[in-house]
Amino acid sequence: MLASDRPTIGLSGASTALIKWPEWLRYCPVCFEDMAARFGEPYWRRSWQIQGIDACPEHGCQLLDSPIPFRRAQRHEFHPASPLFLPRGLRVSPAGEEAIRLVKAATQLLALEEVQSPGYGRWTNLYRYLATECGARRGRQVRAEVIWDKISASNRRDWLAANGLLTSGECPPWLFAMFRKHRKGFSALQHLIVWTSLRPGQHAGSLISEANTHQIDLVSYRSVQMLPAEIEHKQQYRTIWLQALAYHGGAKAARQDGAGACYAWLYRHDRHWLMVANQVRQHRQGNNSHIDWGARDRRLVRLLIRIGRGSEEDLGLPRRSRNWFLQKLPHRASVEHHLGQLPLCRTFLDRYAESVGEYQIRRLTAAMLEDVQTGITSRRWELEKRCGLEKSRMAPLTTAFIRLIGRWIE
Repeated sequence: MLASDRPTIGLSGASTALIKWPEWLRYCPVCFEDMAARFGEPYWRRSWQIQGIDACPEHGCQLLDSPIPFRRAQRHEFHPASPLFLPRGLRVSPAGEEAIRLVKAATQLLALEEVQSPGYGRWTNLYRYLATECGARRGRQVRAEVIWDKISASNRRDWLAANGLLTSGECPPWLFAMFRKHRKGFSALQHLIVWTSLRPGQHAGSLISEANTHQIDLVSYRSVQMLPAEIEHKQQYRTIWLQALAYHGGAKAARQDGAGACYAWLYRHDRHWLMVANQVRQHRQGNNSHIDWGARDRRLVRLLIRIGRGSEEDLGLPRRSRNWFLQKLPHRASVEHHLGQLPLCRTFLDRYAESVGEYQIRRLTAAMLEDVQTGITSRRWELEKRCGLEKSRMAPLTTAFIRLIGRWIE
């Protein structure tokens, strides 16, 4: 799943997902008290941070928001769980029945050992079977409104709206997609909502096992009899259609602008050739071809230069890394993904992004300037402690710098 040139948070779809992550790290106050009594300090549990799960699986009470954001600027910074989060005179609120049912199913998912994913085909057949089981099938059509009524009866509408699962009073589009042919994955919360509404009380692992038992539908291709036609006529219509494709850039536009009759004739007399010709002409949708990457590169590198000059004398800044510079730009994700088309920006980042050693030297410099201003002299070990430097993690450039100024700080 991971790629060296793409951030994990983007690959996981968290930025554009329908269901958003919690805004703050959450915790159970009763669990915090138990942990402090048993281990001397509390810790974070992953079951508290699941999207849409608002109850503690152990005590059945509502989770509370901590003052620590879920998505922080420093993603690798350690934030310990603290009992200081607990307000005085706190009254624990019990969670509702639907929240308890959902958190039990989520806990069952977390406890599962590694299993083979059913795949799109088997998920499709499982949800078709669930629709049949609850009387929501009419032939091959699924009456999603029947399923939505069951989900609405099992879950509060304000909770559905808060988690992005209710866009209006009608059946939401994501539910239609789940009971059609699966062409993409859905979030765990979407699966759990359907399972707990249509099969309340059934173990999540057994539902996944049931999905694995469903056979994938094999598409049966009927041999279509083409209408007879002379090769000269076929060649004539092929030429007309290729000209229409070249002029309009795609089959849909060509059909809508006068070439529909030609398309219909080829579909009845020369379908295989028509499908191959259309496939070759398919273009990737998007406006990347209309972007002036050279102008964008020059505009962004000027902005990077201003950012670099405006921050070069501020010794108290965090490390001016490549990501630090990118975060200062508008549309940071787009710039990061298209650095191959922005050579000036890439050159600037390669040259002026601060390395770990340079950042450590800047922290030492700031500490020594502070000593000069206050009129004190710190020993080497005191400077290293103030700057958070450890010998095992000290960069070679930092070691050389300390050796160079050693006679002033020994």
